[in-house]
Amino acid sequence: MGELPSGADIQPLEDDDPVRLGRFPLIGRLAAGGMGRVYLGRSLTDGMLVAVKSPLAQAEVSAVDRRRFAREVKVARRAEGLHTARVLGADAEAERPWLATEYIPAPSLARLVSEAGTLAGTAARWVTRGAVEAIAELHRDGIVHRDVKPQNLLLPLSGPRLIDFGISHAADLTRTQLTLGTVAFTSPEQARGEPSTAASDIYSLGATLFHLVVGRAPYPAGMEMLTLLTYVAEADLDLTGLPGELAPVVRKCLALRPGDRPTAEELQDSLTTELAEMPTLASPEGWLPRPWTVIIEAYARQGRELAADPRAAATGPDRPATPQRPAPPPGRPAARPAETAVERTARLPVSPRTTRRSLAIAPRHQGAVVSASSFGPYKG
Repeated sequence: MGELPSGADIQPLEDDDPVRLGRFPLIGRLAAGGMGRVYLGRSLTDGMLVAVKSPLAQAEVSAVDRRRFAREVKVARRAEGLHTARVLGADAEAERPWLATEYIPAPSLARLVSEAGTLAGTAARWVTRGAVEAIAELHRDGIVHRDVKPQNLLLPLSGPRLIDFGISHAADLTRTQLTLGTVAFTSPEQARGEPSTAASDIYSLGATLFHLVVGRAPYPAGMEMLTLLTYVAEADLDLTGLPGELAPVVRKCLALRPGDRPTAEELQDSLTTELAEMPTLASPEGWLPRPWTVIIEAYARQGRELAADPRAAATGPDRPATPQRPAPPPGRPAARPAETAVERTARLPVSPRTTRRSLAIAPRHQGAVVSASSFGPYKG
């Protein structure tokens, strides 16, 4: 029998990490990237666990980065709903700006697919409907997420939650530059350097749903980054393995022309009707396969234990206590999460021998940020 899942990978704080941001003592690191870090913290008022994001932890925050972070705070506040993380506080003007949201103790779709396999049938439809509801909620408020992907969809048993508004934009907020999320899940118009719209989120949703049921991005595997960019720009898809039950939805979402894609509300209506005809189940555990619920329950259990443990708060004026990884058994190396095909594609180096199509696309992205793994609030 294998080892039980342990929940989120929470790293100890390091010497250059703060012990507190705003009114939130910090417990450990949830994620780190080139644009900043996300910490696990605790509210001093009610003990609630929080995810606290701060940009550029090792450098002085530039005026441009501060404006970008302030815009993210505004969008995150506007995006609050049943399917997103609630904002608990923020200060974009602090020496080290921060944004605190409720901590959702749940794995991402990326981790679930990597460790527990793909979904099929009613389970896939149930997750799909929750993801569509999250996007529809944003679009009704005039917000385009711009980075819908498996890493940014968390799955507690209450249903999917969409996180990371670092590159989102609302209709009345000015963008400073084009920013692409993970290339394999971005839309053709974003890959071509054109403005993104609500239809761009729908394309990214289609790529995410394909990953959910097939286990890879909807493009040939093993490509260099610039080559992949050209495939995305032309919606040059490889849909081998797409099961019949989700094929109509995924194919419509992955239409090359934005006007040919359905809206989130149209998808929501069709999926609600379809699921209403399915047998009624008492709880989400009935929809999901056991390997998925084991991982989801491990995250929830870890969240409850951290919330109930007063030692997880700061233990002194210098350093809060930090949860440690359990040591591996003697003679056995520490386990590493399985790498997905998408992650292997994303980290491939760019060869000087780019294709003609790559050279045609690349100049349009001068000054744009194209990241293989966009930094988000926290990754499951």
